[in-house]
Order: sequence, then C-alpha cells, then structure tokens
Amino acid sequence: MYPGRLFAVLTCVGQVCCSGLATLHARFGGNAGEELAIVRDDTGTCPLPHGHLNLDLLSSQHNASFDHQSTCIWSDNHQQQYCVFADPHFNYEKGISVITTPERAQYISKTIAAVSNHTKFPAESLFRTRPSGTKGRGIFATEYIPAGSLITQEPPIIFIDRNYMEVVSSEEVRTAIQTLAVEKLPRTTRQIFHELYAGPYEESLTQRMWTNGYIASGGPVPQWPGLDNESDLGMIAVHANISKINHSCRPNAASQWDWDVLAHRLYAARDIAANEEITISYLNPIQTLQDRQEYSKNKLGFKCACSQCKASSKSADLSDDRINEILLLESYLESRQIAPAEPTAMAELLVSLYKQEGLHTFICKAYAIVAREWNGAGYEYQARQWAYESVMAGLIAGSETGMEEYVNDMEALLDGSRKHWSWRYRVHR
Repeated sequence: MYPGRLFAVLTCVGQVCCSGLATLHARFGGNAGEELAIVRDDTGTCPLPHGHLNLDLLSSQHNASFDHQSTCIWSDNHQQQYCVFADPHFNYEKGISVITTPERAQYISKTIAAVSNHTKFPAESLFRTRPSGTKGRGIFATEYIPAGSLITQEPPIIFIDRNYMEVVSSEEVRTAIQTLAVEKLPRTTRQIFHELYAGPYEESLTQRMWTNGYIASGGPVPQWPGLDNESDLGMIAVHANISKINHSCRPNAASQWDWDVLAHRLYAARDIAANEEITISYLNPIQTLQDRQEYSKNKLGFKCACSQCKASSKSADLSDDRINEILLLESYLESRQIAPAEPTAMAELLVSLYKQEGLHTFICKAYAIVAREWNGAGYEYQARQWAYESVMAGLIAGSETGMEEYVNDMEALLDGSRKHWSWRYRVHR
C-alpha cells in the first residue's frame, strides 16, 4: 500500500497534430513496436492544450515513478474532455484505471487518497473463483456464510464515466482510450481483466466492460460534477472478483456501491452453504418464468439457465402462481383506495410467498407492507417487529434494488409508530 499516492496521470502517447489529423499512433506498454493506428479525419483524439494537461493530482511522495500528463479525447461536440488516469499501486498493487473528466478525476483522486490511508479491504477468504459451466468463471463460498455477512468489499480495477460512452461516438477512439486504460494496469490485473467473460457475441473490449460492469450512480460529494443532472448516466465499475459473479433469478447475495470507500460491498442475502455458488440477480426477479426468459434473452443477451429457470414444468407453474399472487396482493395492499377484509393476514401471506420463492433480496418490501398493515390496524408492537425486519433486509439489499423508500418509511415508523401515516388508517375506513 502506498498511502501518499493519489493518481498517476498518464503521459500523452503518440505525437499528433490536431490540425488535419489523419492518423493517431498510440504506443502501449512502452513498446515502440506495438502501435494502434486509428484512421480518422477529425480531432476526436486531440490531446488537451498543455495548460490543461498537467493536472495537479499527485502528492509529493512517490512522484518520481509517474508521468505527469494524461491522455485525453474530446466529446463529439468538443465541449468536454475525457481522460485516462491510473494508480497502479491502489488496493494492494491491483491498481485502478479511470476514464472520466478532469473535474471528476480530482474528486476520485481524493477518495483514492483517503481510502489508501485509512481503509483495509477484507481478505478474500470467504470465496474462491472457479469455472461455472457455460457461464465462464464464478465465485463459490469456501465456508458457511450466515445471512447478512459481508462477503467482500472490492474497489474496481476499471472505472469508466458512462457519459463518455454516449458522447464519443467513434468506436475506434473509444477502443483506443479503453485499451490504454487496461494497459496501464499492473500485469497481473490486466490478465485478470482479460479472463473476464466477454459474453456470447463477438468479443470486444467494450463488450467485456459492459458484460462485467456495475453501474455506480451518484457521486462521492455533493459537489460532484453532474450530480444534479437527470441525464447523467453515472459510472461503470469493473472488478477483479465481483465482476465474476453470475446471475440467478433467485440470488443468495446482493451488492452495494459505496462512494466513501470507492468499492462494491457484497452481502449474503440468506445463509450460503460451503461450496455453494454466490450469485446476484441481473434483472427484476419478481416476474414469471416466461417474462424472465424474454428479458434475459432480449436485454441481457443470454438465456437464463439458473436452477429456478430449469425447474420442472409443475414447479415452474407453481412458481408462476406464487409470483402472480405476490403481484396481486401488493396491488391490493399498497392501494389505499381499497379496504381488504383481512389486510394483516394478506400481508403475512405475502411475506410467506416471498420466502417460498426465495426472493430474499426484495423481501424488505414485503416486510414493510406487513408492518404498515399491523400499524394500520392499531397493533404497534407487531408493526415494529416487522419494521425492524424490513430495515435489516433493506440494508443488506442496498439501494440498487429500489428498496430505499421502504427502508426510509420503516425507519420513520420505528421513530414513532403512532406518528406514522399508517397508524390505525385501516380502522378509520
């Protein structure tokens, strides 16, 4: 660990003239014989003017081993630059490469410095990676992991501004800058990246990043550039281990992005047995088999073959019946215009159906609904029991599952059941 290091800002590669640019020869890895020629008759890959290149992102310690300039490209409208920044010593020499704006890079570099100085990432002792059939590699528990346990906390090795993917239309230019970002990682980390599954289609660097990337929304500070912009697309994080986690429609784990430590945290959503594969869901699992299969094929590019999707026809039909009843119960109970005859019994059936279906990463919602119904009937302590369950389940699932509103509502109920909007609201109808 190098506590004094922020980012190494990369040297511009290839001497080009921005006026009438025809070809950019970008040298990678310091080998003059390895050149990538990009034929374009525009200034899409022009370096920033000298006054803008030399960003002050380095601490005074260990500066000698780093270059002092970054490789940058323009957006199509020439209103924003996106640059490659790297710190090969971050996270115990695994390194990190970032493609983003110079403005955002300054905030990320401060987070890198704070994490390097104060954060120790847990050892990867609860899982190991190994082949997982046709899905490439997966991660498997090395021991029993109780529900709620932190399995790992891992920073990305590649961190890409998703906006850049939209505003730089040239695939050749994007590939060149992404290749440079990968080349600036340590050799072992580069090898790990290239071992990540690239999907069923023709392999490309962009496809590998999209297939293995996680969206990180928001920002590390309120001043994060673009935070208030509704069209901001966030960042894409590619990890050495977490990116190997395979999909299941009934996952046993949930991941959460934490800007404070620039890392994804992976939690056990239920008890996980030793040697069991650790999975997350790439889609909304509260769908029938047909809907899940169509989504995975049309949107994700693969036909799901998890155990839930490969179940016998009778089991699949029973599962679909439970899913349809879950959706029906939720529509009744969350509509305040309807007064069910047995709301608490219906809500507890909802919880049971979630458990029968193995929907542990979304059960926060069911717990919240049953808490509201007991509170609505005037039973304060039953309501509080379920509210505690809901908050805990929501904290494990994280905001990526959309459970945040239920967690906030249940925290408000726990602050005062009788002050909560749901107090005796069923009785007054």
